[in-house]
Amino acid sequence: MKYFLTIMTLVALTIPVYASEVTGTITTGLSTGGGVEGIVVESPTASPGADTYTSNQSVTLSGGEGTGYINYTTDGSRATCSSGETYTSPISVTSSVVIEAILCYANNISSDVAIFGYAINPPSAPAPSGGGGGGGGGGIITTTSNSSQDFNEDGKVDIFDFNALITNWGSTSATKAEGDADGDGDVDIFDFNLLISSWEG
Repeated sequence: MKYFLTIMTLVALTIPVYASEVTGTITTGLSTGGGVEGIVVESPTASPGADTYTSNQSVTLSGGEGTGYINYTTDGSRATCSSGETYTSPISVTSSVVIEAILCYANNISSDVAIFGYAINPPSAPAPSGGGGGGGGGGIITTTSNSSQDFNEDGKVDIFDFNALITNWGSTSATKAEGDADGDGDVDIFDFNLLISSWEG
């Protein structure tokens, strides 16, 4: 029995556990009364979530247990714990924008940066000419298939192109299909502005 307990103790002591990654109490299964406590480092969340909207939005950022503060940017610059705005109240989103946000914890610990893209009041596609017309699809601008903002080359600048850009936000070696509208390899605020200007054009 002593041999079994010694092995269990050694196994428990060789598993690395970092206090910044764990919440709650972890024990080895022995009646020692000891444990490891800490905070789970997680990225911020936004409500409502990133999407296209037909009206202005009030975006609430939140963090998990132990968060010291949240910093965010809306100008395309990288959010860090030493730059950007410190979140204190919901962010009024009245035009299309990308919000970058980071959770800042004690002891210089921070989360990954979270990206939230909002397209506000995108127009509907114009009704087809001739044949009695018809309703347009919301949030779609018909364009040519070789448009730099039509990332999936389906002839439209729409939510699928918007999602491709947001998914690859921050990439420095992207292709057009991954949201690089201006051809510089970066997916950044310039590509977002090009997409939105075509969407709202």
